[in-house]
Amino acid sequence: MAEKLFESDRLDVHYDGSAILIIAVGSYGDPLDLGEGEVEDLIAKLQAALAQSRA
Repeated sequence: MAEKLFESDRLDVHYDGSAILIIAVGSYGDPLDLGEGEVEDLIAKLQAALAQSRA
């Protein structure tokens, strides 16, 4: 089971029309430790943004 990020951590991906943006900010400035499920979710978001950029 994936560990839950702290509520103040930010991990997101989106396509802004010219670039794919990855936001990964730990609440305490530390690198984000991602569990398997969180990595799978991030990959899915990256694939969706890539599909948007190619459309």
